[in-house]
Order: sequence, then C-alpha cells, then structure tokens
Amino acid sequence: MPPKFWASLKSKGKSSSSSSTPAPDIPLHAQFPTKAPVETKIRCTMLATAMLDALAAPMESHKRFTFPFLDSMLPNENFKEETLPPGVWTDDTSLSLCLANSMSTMKETRDATFIGGFDEVHQLRVYRRWYRECYLCCAGKQWHNKTDIRSALQMFTQFESDPEQALHRIRENLGGDKNDTNGSLIRIAPVGLAYWHDEVDVKYYAKRNSQATHPSTICMDACEAWAACMSLVMQEVTPTEPRRDRFGSELPRLTKLTLVEFLSRYPFTSNSLRAHLTVPFGAPPIPQDIAERERYFFQYHPLLRLMEETQSAAAKAGRPEASFPYNIPTAEQLPSTNYVVDTIVCAFYCFLTTKTFEEGALMAVNLGHNSCSVAVVYAALAALWYSAEEGPKPDVTFWSKRVKEWRDAVLKRDLIEEVIGNLIIWEDKIARLT
Repeated sequence: MPPKFWASLKSKGKSSSSSSTPAPDIPLHAQFPTKAPVETKIRCTMLATAMLDALAAPMESHKRFTFPFLDSMLPNENFKEETLPPGVWTDDTSLSLCLANSMSTMKETRDATFIGGFDEVHQLRVYRRWYRECYLCCAGKQWHNKTDIRSALQMFTQFESDPEQALHRIRENLGGDKNDTNGSLIRIAPVGLAYWHDEVDVKYYAKRNSQATHPSTICMDACEAWAACMSLVMQEVTPTEPRRDRFGSELPRLTKLTLVEFLSRYPFTSNSLRAHLTVPFGAPPIPQDIAERERYFFQYHPLLRLMEETQSAAAKAGRPEASFPYNIPTAEQLPSTNYVVDTIVCAFYCFLTTKTFEEGALMAVNLGHNSCSVAVVYAALAALWYSAEEGPKPDVTFWSKRVKEWRDAVLKRDLIEEVIGNLIIWEDKIARLT
C-alpha cells in the first residue's frame, strides 16, 4: 500500500482518526438499529446521502490509496475549467432528489387535487430537466458522466408523444446486460423511505424505478433487494409494536446478521448478485444456535468470508494508519467501479464491517474510483440504521462531531430540506392509505 495515501495527513500534522471512540468488536447478531420517528429517519437518510456524496466527490475516479485519507470536505479539482468549493454534491444526489420530488409533487392532471404518485413518464421529464436545466443540481452544472441515463432520456424524448412506446423502447434497447451500471441504484433511497410499509410494494416500485432508465435484470434485482433491506430496517425502527410475520407471530429483533440472511435467501435473478450476496449451493444447512449461525455465515457467505480475510489481525497489522480501526481492502479484493454489483457489494461491506455511521462512511469515501456511488448507497441503508434525533452532545453512533461538520458543510441544504419536506408529506399520505 503506497505511503503516499497517508503521507499528506502526517506531514500536515493532521490526524485521520475518528472523532469518536470506535465501538468494540460486537458480533453481527448483537448489532441492532436505532429507533427514531419516521420523519427523523427520512431527513437523516436524505441528508446523509448528500453529505457523503459531497465528501467523496473530490476523490471520485482517483485510484485507491493514491490520495490522502479523506475525512473532511475538500474542494473538488476534478474539472479543468474550475475548482468547485467544499460541500458540492454530485449527480448521484441530484437524481435522488429528482425522484423524490417527482413522487411527492406529481399530479395526474393539472387540476388534480391529489398530489404525489409514482409515474415513470413524470420521472423521466424531471430527469430531463436535470440534464437540460441543471434542475436540483448543486453547482449549477451536471457532472455529465451519466451516459447510461442520457441514453434513456434520448429515447424518451424521441418517442415522448407516445409514452408507452417510449418506455417500451427503453426496456427493449437498454435491457439485458447492456446497461448494468449503478445509475438506478444510486437514487433508490426515496423509494425505500416512502414505500417501506409493505415489502411487496417497495420491491415493486424499486423495480419500476430501475426499469425507467436501467431495465437490465441485474439493475432491477439490486434496486429491489436494497429497497427491501431499507423496508426491513424502517419496519424495525419506527413502529410502536414489534414486527410480525404474515401469521401474526412476533418476529425477532432485526440485526445485521438478519440482513445478511435476508439477502442470502433473496431470489436474485442475476447470477452475479447471487454469487456475491448468497451462500453457495451445496453449503450445509444453517444451524439454529445464533453464535453458530454467525460462524456459519463467516465460513460460507462470500462477503463475510471477504470480511474475515481483510479484517483479520494479520490484515490489520499491515495497514499504515493505526488510528482508523479497519483495514481498507485493495481494489482487487473489493472493486468500486460503476458496475452495479460492485457498488452494492462495496456498500454492504462498509455497512457490515464497521460499527458506526462515521466509520462506514470513512471506509466508503476512501475507496476511490466510483466512491460517490458507493457512499450514497451505503448512506441509504446505514443512515436508516444508525440515525436518531440530534442532541446537544455528539452521538458516537450517528451524530458524531465529524458527521455534524460534514452536514454543516453541505451546500444548498435549503434545497435538500425542501425536497425532504415534500417526501415526508408523501410518505405520510402513503401511510394513511396503507
């Protein structure tokens, strides 16, 4: 691992350590989400996606371990024509805000009294405003690196007079394995936040979210699975009564191990997602004892096996910065490209490996390559898991001193808060109709 990765921080006398004491080594089956009101979870999750997007953006496309350890907002020098100030978020956040605002402000007709709904045509028109007019952009510009969504927008515009034909053309031309990037997964947070009440609904709308621009099986699978995980977390942290199964029996408390098991049982259509997120065919039956159960998954689940390999004592001994309590895997071990499978695997790895929101965020943004996308997908799940009402004192789990600094540095927070307010109203309407 090149020393350049850390040398800059040390030469400036700046510590890369977390602003809070790392949590002790707690097994996955003993890590539980934090309860908080629905409004808090929605606000924190949407803010978290923007703050981590802005945090990661300056090192987007940089190779891992070639830049100083990233733990604060920096100017973005990735553009030849100008340097963007610290706190500027990217298209990943813009598109998530576009989806949220479409769902929460759409009208079926101009004179309709009911506001809100899920409509792909409306969403594509909003995405086109983002592309043409910089709608819901932070710096008055797009990154214009979303070639995948541009293809969908071009087809939609060409056949807009017949919306059904336009959507058919998108599915026909961009399906299969032709468009397996993470462009639909990065905007998934509003779907999980709005439709969490029903796992069937959240998966249905997650699939439609992807199908509008990324209709490949692998992208739809990834969106469905991640939104379903968000739904499980929201059902655990927000109700006054315990979660129950369809027969009315009380379910055990949700843990990180529960999410591993959930994805391991998930009926993925994609072989690639199945290979990375499920126990391989032929593995022994899952034991009943909880401690043995966890050991089983660390032995047979590919992602937990990678965790065991990369976070072992030997692996940690080789890392150059002792103040960060985790080893960051190499790009060969954990690639962070814009391939949708790499993005979801990286995000889940950062979530499972670490014990606080800040720790997982630091791991995600320091992956380089397509780290912005990893960071926002991580935030969609991790902020739901850890977030709570902000108190006057730092909270080790979520509102640490450093996370508050990130939040305060995010630009155009008033714009984000406006979209969040609309989304909260829409979620409340759905809750009343459910």
